[in-house]
Amino acid sequence: MSWGHGTLVLDPRENGPRGFANGGFACGALAGFVPGDLAEVTLRAPIPVGVPLGVKSRLGGGAQLLDGGRQVLAEAVPAEPFVAEPPYRPTVAQAQAAWAAHPFRGLDLPLSDCVVCGAERRDGLRICFGPVPGHPELMASPFTVPAAYCQDAGVLRTPAVWGALDCPSYPAEAVRRGRFALLGRLSASQRRPIMVGEELIAVGWTESIGNRSMRTASALLAGDEIVASARAVWVEAKPDAV
Repeated sequence: MSWGHGTLVLDPRENGPRGFANGGFACGALAGFVPGDLAEVTLRAPIPVGVPLGVKSRLGGGAQLLDGGRQVLAEAVPAEPFVAEPPYRPTVAQAQAAWAAHPFRGLDLPLSDCVVCGAERRDGLRICFGPVPGHPELMASPFTVPAAYCQDAGVLRTPAVWGALDCPSYPAEAVRRGRFALLGRLSASQRRPIMVGEELIAVGWTESIGNRSMRTASALLAGDEIVASARAVWVEAKPDAV
C-alpha cells in the first residue's frame, strides 16, 4: 500500500463550533484528496482551524487528516455518485419563511458563529435553516452563492459546497427536542459547478433515527434541478459535552 503526505490548513473563518472547523468545510477539504472529490468522510475528533494538519493519502483513493501528534481527526474513503431526492421540494417563499424561523437566531450556542448557519455571520454562507411551513420535518433556507467562497472563475469551492449541504442536514428531531447533535459522517455528490450569484434553496430531511444517531440527507436546489446532495450521520451530544 503506497501512501502520500501533504498539509492542509483550514481557514479560521470557516469555523463551526468556536475555534474548530465547520464539519462540512473540513469534510469537503479532505475530500479534495480523493479522486473526483467523491468521498465519504468520517469525523473522529474536532478539527482545529488556522494550524497545519497532516494529510496522509493512499494511492488509488482514501485519505486521513492528522493533527501534530498524529492523531487521526478524519478519514475519507472513495464513494460513488448519488442523488438524494427530498421528500418535498420547498418553494422560494417557504424557504424564506423557514429562514425567518431559524431556531437558533438570537441565542448564544456553540454553533452561533458557524460560517454556514450562524445568523450573525455576515461574512458567511447565511444558510440559516428553519422548519418548512407545513412540513416541519424538513429544514430549509435560501442560499445566494457569495463571491467570497468562490474560485477565481466564480465557481463555488468544493469545501463550501459541502458546508452548504452540512448544516441544512441538521436533524429536525434534535431541533424539536432541544438537543445538540454533532456531525459524525458526511458524503456529498455534486452534479455540476455552482456559480457565484446563483439563487438556490438548501433543504434537509431525516431518513432514520437510532438511539443517539440520526441519518439525514440534504440537497441544493436550483428550480427543478438538484445541483448537489449529501447524506449525513449526526450523533446526539451527551449533556456534559456541550
